[in-house]
Amino acid sequence: MLTENISILIDDLLKDSQILHPDFHQKIVALQKLHIDELREHNRLNALNVEKEKILERQSKMAAMGEMMDAVAHQWKQPLNALSMYADLLQMDFKEGNVDTVYIDELVEDFQKQIQHMVTTIGEFRTFFRPNKEVQPFGMKRCIQSVLLLIYDELLRNNITVHVESKKEIIINGIENEFKHLILNVISNAKDAFIERACAQRNIYIKFSQINGEIIVSIEDNAGGIPPEIIDDIFKPNMTTKRDGEGTGIGLYMSAQIAQKLHGTLTANNTERGACFTLKIPVQSP
Repeated sequence: MLTENISILIDDLLKDSQILHPDFHQKIVALQKLHIDELREHNRLNALNVEKEKILERQSKMAAMGEMMDAVAHQWKQPLNALSMYADLLQMDFKEGNVDTVYIDELVEDFQKQIQHMVTTIGEFRTFFRPNKEVQPFGMKRCIQSVLLLIYDELLRNNITVHVESKKEIIINGIENEFKHLILNVISNAKDAFIERACAQRNIYIKFSQINGEIIVSIEDNAGGIPPEIIDDIFKPNMTTKRDGEGTGIGLYMSAQIAQKLHGTLTANNTERGACFTLKIPVQSP
């Protein structure tokens, strides 16, 4: 709006100066050219920023996809081992004459349980990365549980226990997969801190509630906290919380962007236990 007003003002001055004074008119022409050049540069920088945001979003998604593929691989390892063991048992018991109808029924049931676990895991994986840009209502607790199901074996492998301390479901409006990315990014950040600091006890506490027209989600770990010298900058792109500097810093930046899309804020502070990330979202009227 300000740029439009400046353009209109310059156009008016240009018309008046042509009548009043030729030298003044030339200065206005030069001013108009300078203004047009500045507008072009402004538009060019805006286009570069938009492209930069798209690149960062793609990088964040690729990083998350890599972690998820690793998680799915670990999720599938146990049922695949179980299916292999069942096949060996069936062959051995058949040779020994121990196979009957009851045996086959029980074996089929065990097979189905393991296969269903694999189907559920890959289904969640596909849903997680399905491009969905529609704002829709979804359950926050169900969404968090979906993320935890995807990374269950990853958490188990790293001795991390996640405590979801809220029992009541809360419905919010937004893009569900983006909210999943936010939750995953914060949990992954805590996981990296646990591993880097070789923490013996590894706990993550997730709480969410609705208070005075605001939905508040907190994710707290007991990994010792964020270094004070970087805590004010952790949501900036390429700022990593890892002490060795090997992190990309994209995840927390994208999480902050997702919070803004939800018309909310994502903040971080240190507690007695460790780091706490707090998402605040205004309750939208139906």
